Amino acid sequence: MEEKVGIEGYITSTVGMGGEIKNEPEDFYVEEIAELNLAEEGDYLIIRVKKKNWDTLNFARILSNMLGISQKRVSFAGTKDKRAVTVQYYAIKGVKTEDLEKISIRDAKIEAVGYARRQIQLGDLLGNFFRVRVYECRNGEIFENTKEELREKGTPNFFGLQRFGSVRFITHEVGKLILQGNYEEAFWVYVAKPFEGENAEVRKIREELWNTRDARYGLRELPKHLRYERSLLQKLREGKSEEEALLSLPKNLKMMFIHAYQSYIFNRLLSERIRSFGTLKEVMEGDYACYLTFRAKPTFADCSEIGVNKARVRYLIGERVASLALPLVGYNTELRGWYKLAEDFLAEDNIDLASFKTEHKEFSSSGSYRPADMLIEISEISFDGQTFSFYLPKGCYATVMLREFLKKELS
Repeated sequence: MEEKVGIEGYITSTVGMGGEIKNEPEDFYVEEIAELNLAEEGDYLIIRVKKKNWDTLNFARILSNMLGISQKRVSFAGTKDKRAVTVQYYAIKGVKTEDLEKISIRDAKIEAVGYARRQIQLGDLLGNFFRVRVYECRNGEIFENTKEELREKGTPNFFGLQRFGSVRFITHEVGKLILQGNYEEAFWVYVAKPFEGENAEVRKIREELWNTRDARYGLRELPKHLRYERSLLQKLREGKSEEEALLSLPKNLKMMFIHAYQSYIFNRLLSERIRSFGTLKEVMEGDYACYLTFRAKPTFADCSEIGVNKARVRYLIGERVASLALPLVGYNTELRGWYKLAEDFLAEDNIDLASFKTEHKEFSSSGSYRPADMLIEISEISFDGQTFSFYLPKGCYATVMLREFLKKELS
């Protein structure tokens, strides 16, 4: 599955520790580290939620329903997976502490921590603390040897499998088709394309739907919990085109398609960088770099091109406060030097940089840069024989960090 999303090989040469994770939600604990900007008064109530088996968006939907308000009044800094115990912060506009006394949500503990004058947003998230239990895991000197090799070579900051879907890793494929202007096929890939690993009964329904393209059949047979697929099919039954149906999806989901394709190209570039250089600590003129900023916890600040300051950047990388950065390609991305390899990857899919500017804002992206090295030096990672504990800056995946230690595919 990892190769399908551009993840190829490992940067370390140590043997794998093996083991299994995520057998139960309690095996995977993640807690946000955020700057909350609390004030004595404000329009936004800030709450801390400890929840089990809840993804971020679904919890926000249930929370807003129970409070009798629009979901648009609930904001958060980052998204969390469902199958875990997660601690994160939400801001709720126009709600007071006493309003929380009226609600109770299963498997969730809600605590008011204060007020703020604005909503929570992505920039407020610094990173996450993780505690991951691994069963039947070998150790010996493997952990320390792998940790030291990651310190020397860099810790690959791939986008994890979760970026591309929960069971069907097809989000980037939908994005590719949208950028090609093939909305009809993008629609059916999202709604119906069968995928290995999905529930057998649902997969059988998708196979029939994939072959027949019969919206009426899909609405009759697809389970109710596949609400986005059913919503799209309903739009088709109402006479909308596949393009119009896709545009009816929530904004965050529409944006995810293009972001997932950018992530796929990033993963391919990172895989090739590791294959070509064997390290992420080496930079050349024309490369980009990201720099750490230190607040409550270290996190990455903006990225910039390496020019005449190459020696300074190499020094900062040696001091473990800077990282090589690779592009998340978009219509404003300038590809020079080694980075021009991205053009070849795009061409394989009949896409170029101009393709990222479509007539629809949610299906467009100007591009940006992302650290290639998540810097294990700042992770404070430890292992007690069963549980890994560590901190990662925002945007870094725990499963990607752990794959270098365990040497197996993690979802």
